[in-house]
Amino acid sequence: MPKLVIVTGSDSNMFYLAKGLILSLRRVLPLHDAELAFFDLGCTPRELAWLEARTHKLLRLKDDFNIANMQGFQPYRLGQACRALLPKYLPGYSSYMWMDADVWVQDPTVMKQFTDPAEKNLTAIVPECDVAYAFLREPGAALQFHRYKFHQWTASYGEDDARKYALLPIFNNGVFAMGAQSPIWSLWERNMALSLQRGLTALFDQLSLQKSLLEAGGIHALPSRANWMSHYTLPHRRAEDGVWIEPRLAGQPIGIVHLIAAVRRETYLRHGMLYEGGDYLSPEEVPENLREAFLAGRRRPIIQEP
Repeated sequence: MPKLVIVTGSDSNMFYLAKGLILSLRRVLPLHDAELAFFDLGCTPRELAWLEARTHKLLRLKDDFNIANMQGFQPYRLGQACRALLPKYLPGYSSYMWMDADVWVQDPTVMKQFTDPAEKNLTAIVPECDVAYAFLREPGAALQFHRYKFHQWTASYGEDDARKYALLPIFNNGVFAMGAQSPIWSLWERNMALSLQRGLTALFDQLSLQKSLLEAGGIHALPSRANWMSHYTLPHRRAEDGVWIEPRLAGQPIGIVHLIAAVRRETYLRHGMLYEGGDYLSPEEVPENLREAFLAGRRRPIIQEP
């Protein structure tokens, strides 16, 4: 069995993005003795047929934490909860790497930055922190950002933990890698269950991992370009070759582009930020409310290097 399994999942609404991720991984899997697993959160038969030809394992999720009857539940929430249980769903691998459906790999060499630490039972993950991100430059954005974090920590674990952790950068679990023998898995599962006793919060999966990492250690923090969170600040596109780079003078190429936050998707599509500019998609595959932006982005990507 291969050493590494890369795991993602989506429903039909996000499939146009998941498709880009899977295509971007074609160059990656052979380099890392890796397999690709996909959690079906509500894909159509046609989408499942496409997946069967391009993934090694296609799985359905159980309601492991009994969240289906909680207020705010949607099927995609199972995709948040399953992350703490990857070794249970997919036993036998030495390392696990989760990638959200709304990311894609621009530079395949970035994967080694995640997989090498995972083989040493460290957690390779990217903190949501970069000098270009708006909340580090704009007072209003900073206030809103830290208020949101405090609210989410309070909702998940109470005010004591909020005061303890809320001012720290969040480790984004949209992309992370961890070894099978890491003690974080069991601690994460317990902390996730503890959070869910208070209800289904927006960041229950992310904050339960963060709490586990801060309690137990073993963090291998990677630079922001390893998982660029585009909702904070859009990257720039290098004029000579179209590569997405950090938005600053002499910016470095981004390894993984993260098209995070549904409210920003129209902006991403309008700027041509999908994998290969979206050439892998027909307009009919894009949600109807985003098709105009998708077509505009294919005609005229407008973010350029300064």
